[in-house]
Amino acid sequence: MKKIFLSIITACCAVSCTFLDIDTENRIATSEVDYSNTSEMYQPVIGAYASLRNSGMHWANNMLWTCRDDDMTSGRTDDQGDALLFSYRGGYQRPNSYWALNNAWVTAYEIIRTCNSALSALDQYAKYLNAGDADYALYKSYQGEVVTIAAWSYYMMVTSFGPCVLLTDNNQTQFVRSTREHVCQYAIAKLDSVIPNMQRLRPNQMTHQGAFTAFTAEALAARFCLLTGDYKRVEELTDDIINNGGFQLYNDYYNLFKIPGKLSNESLMEVQCTDFGLATGDYIGIDQWFNFMGATLSGNVDGQKVDIGGWNFMQYNNAFVNWAKDRGETIRLETSCLEAGTKTREGFSIEGSAVYNGKAYLPYNQMTTGSTEWGRNNNVRLLRYAEVLLMNAEAKVRNGKSGDQSFNLVRTRAAMSPLTGVNLEQILDERRMELCSEWGLRYTDLVRTGKAAQELNKPELVRDFANGEWTEQKAYWPVPGTQLLNLPDLAEEPM
Repeated sequence: MKKIFLSIITACCAVSCTFLDIDTENRIATSEVDYSNTSEMYQPVIGAYASLRNSGMHWANNMLWTCRDDDMTSGRTDDQGDALLFSYRGGYQRPNSYWALNNAWVTAYEIIRTCNSALSALDQYAKYLNAGDADYALYKSYQGEVVTIAAWSYYMMVTSFGPCVLLTDNNQTQFVRSTREHVCQYAIAKLDSVIPNMQRLRPNQMTHQGAFTAFTAEALAARFCLLTGDYKRVEELTDDIINNGGFQLYNDYYNLFKIPGKLSNESLMEVQCTDFGLATGDYIGIDQWFNFMGATLSGNVDGQKVDIGGWNFMQYNNAFVNWAKDRGETIRLETSCLEAGTKTREGFSIEGSAVYNGKAYLPYNQMTTGSTEWGRNNNVRLLRYAEVLLMNAEAKVRNGKSGDQSFNLVRTRAAMSPLTGVNLEQILDERRMELCSEWGLRYTDLVRTGKAAQELNKPELVRDFANGEWTEQKAYWPVPGTQLLNLPDLAEEPM
């Protein structure tokens, strides 16, 4: 078997691992697994979810994904300053030697590898099941959950790197990249194959609460269809979710991203965390995902000074803040933006000199007693019903229909006046506001609609590290240098 060496370099250590040969989380030697004990069949699925949480939620990945658009910047020049080169502030210079670029590539395929292993394990369990039995239906549904996790990873790859490798088998030895279109169609086909077998419930209705469902897979398929321009299919998929899923927008936008909003009826896809109500000890969490975005806050609790400090990455561009204020935003502005020199509604002062990502903010009174770690015990929201409604509105308008109904559900939740006869520009603006700082969706929207050059090269953007500007050739990241060094196939033209 060809060996593939992938380096993950952090500030603290350098770790080399083989892409195909490392043990994946929750994987036990075959001789130790009793596949006839089908009561343990969900264990490989748990491993796939753990990989999504541990690998997919790496803070450096989110830093690169999110700072690509014109609304956000990684902010810090004293730490991870190379990240600025990937954004408008650096003119999209994108050095392929940057450790975080390699990290985004490696962790994506760690998830896909784990999912491939989980699917193989599920097939071993299935040998002891009878088609048509309830347990066999569970097996098929579990397959769908794993395929959905892998598809999320492919979505992040194809919107970041464009052409990428389809790792269909953990033992494959050919690694020529597939075109962006091919990856999208592959993911859509895989999702289509599992959707009929998955449970048609909200994640918060599942026996394994929060598990991904047919509606999760449909929403993710709709994302891929937006990329390919199949608006008819986007409309069909999102109509099914709207008409049959029982989803609702959470009525308190401020708390949607905080503890009260965990696994709400708006959630289609969340990474779950818990500290079990303990400030120390057992913790199922996501390392520094919340922490790196956190601002520095100070306040008083019961007469005692309390400081809560994050790393102060992920800052909003002033042009975005001004745009939001000019729109008359209040609810979404307060929730999304923590502006230095002001106070949170809980009375904590926001230190510093920038506007920080409020969607990562967890108020002190929602923290576990004895802990002031930023975001501890909160979930990470990956895909929300609000996005489904806006995809539905866009698809309907592109298909010559009215998108007003689904569009205005999102808008009125934010106390914004409803609009009639909404057009594509208004829908894209609504996506910009509603989904700001979430998963690089603003950047993806600019690229897929052909607006990137116009928006990302505006003179009012502070391009203080720029050497050049955005061009179509810079739309996607280059293959990391470490990967090219060890896998010559990656230098070939995508197929």
